[in-house]
Amino acid sequence: MKFLFGFFFFNFFLTFGQKLDRSQLIIPPKQVVQIQYPLYKRCSVKIWNKSKFNLVVSTRNRKTDSIYKGFGLEKGSSESLILNQGIYLQFQNPNFTALKVEYTLQNVAGSKLTSIKPLHLQRAFYLENNTAQNIPLKIPGVMNPTLRPFSRSGVDLANGQKIFIDLNGKQILILTVSDTIKHGARLDLENLINKAINSEYK
Repeated sequence: MKFLFGFFFFNFFLTFGQKLDRSQLIIPPKQVVQIQYPLYKRCSVKIWNKSKFNLVVSTRNRKTDSIYKGFGLEKGSSESLILNQGIYLQFQNPNFTALKVEYTLQNVAGSKLTSIKPLHLQRAFYLENNTAQNIPLKIPGVMNPTLRPFSRSGVDLANGQKIFIDLNGKQILILTVSDTIKHGARLDLENLINKAINSEYK
């Protein structure tokens, strides 16, 4: 599940007065696509998920990659955003099939730039499944990945993000992301699950 390692960069240089035709984008399985718009100080974006599966969308700072807003876009739904200068748009496909996205990008002329701060700091690290069993996880608002036996998955999550495992129909919290997790750290899921279960039934 190396969905964080495939990056495609798109720079769109749109002109004023251009008709708002929808652009189409195909996002390969387990890949991330970033869209940047260097000629706009502020722009309006509308996104349509034209696929049969959910899509993960986020807006991020170009210099630090810290997240401003992140959300899941359900199949067949749409979302509108206003993006300031210095922010890029990221689409993440956590699925095993390609996703189709349509969007429009329009300059917001005469808009006053506002100063905004990232909602959370980000942590980029690995989750490792060193067991012979599949481990299904739930990361609310992001994705619900299943790690195959003896596999590793790279994640990039905001501080405060919670990760759960479904155990006999009950969701058990195994990790809350914080700045105590070093960038690039490898976290063994079996250890996290054992600690959570022992804590749950004490």
